[in-house]
Order: sequence, then structure tokens, then C-alpha cells
Amino acid sequence: MSIFVGTVSPDGRPAGCRGIAVTSPDHLKTVTVYVPMATSRDVLTNIAANKRLAIVGTYPPDHSTMQLKGTTTAVRLASDDEAEFLDYRIERFADMLHAIGIPRRNARAINHWPAFAIDMKVDEIFEQTPGPNAGMPLR
Repeated sequence: MSIFVGTVSPDGRPAGCRGIAVTSPDHLKTVTVYVPMATSRDVLTNIAANKRLAIVGTYPPDHSTMQLKGTTTAVRLASDDEAEFLDYRIERFADMLHAIGIPRRNARAINHWPAFAIDMKVDEIFEQTPGPNAGMPLR
């Protein structure tokens, strides 16, 4: 999945960054999204102000997309134990892009370490695949 994380400031200004990976121990009731330290400053600033977060995941070969919206419950520096997982996710993303004609080096160039892990309670899930059901709630 191609992952994007979005937030909004208290005065309504959006900010976002690429996400590296999303995990969920409980079928999307809660998730952890990993974001690069180098590109997530504005996202973290907005989370500190209002806790709201949106995560969009898109499968590039067919553009199937879903959006998760929710409330941040914790932010922490990703542990060294998680670095291998994030490297793995970047390699799988590179493989998927390569399958549709995009060189692996493009994904491998994505800054992904060090990273923050953001825990979120999922409040809403939406279909975002382009088409007639885009924006419809899922669950």
C-alpha cells in the first residue's frame, strides 16, 4: 500500500506526510502508523494540538483505496526492533511499484528511518477508491 497521513491544524491548515507502514492488532479498531522523522514535523505538531488523524492507503496497481479517521492515543519514537519491519515494508513497496513499471530505486529512496510510531483509535473507515462508492462509510 501507498500510505499517506493527514492532519489539520487548529486553524484549519492541512499537513501530511508519507506513511511507511500500518499495523493493527485488532482488525482496524486501533492501528499504528509509522511516519519518517524527517518529514513528519507538521503532522506531529497538529496531533499534539488536536489528536485527529487520517490515514489513506492505496494499492497502486488498481487504485483501490481506503481512509481511516480517528483519534491519536500515543506517539513514540519507533524502536530499533521496528527498523527491520520498516525496511521490509519499503522493499515490498518497491517490489509492487516495480511490477507496474516504476523502478525500485524510487521506493528505496523514501526516507523511512528514524521513524515515529503513531497509535490511533479508529473512529471511521471510508471507501476512497475512485468511483461511485468513494466517500461511503465501510464496516
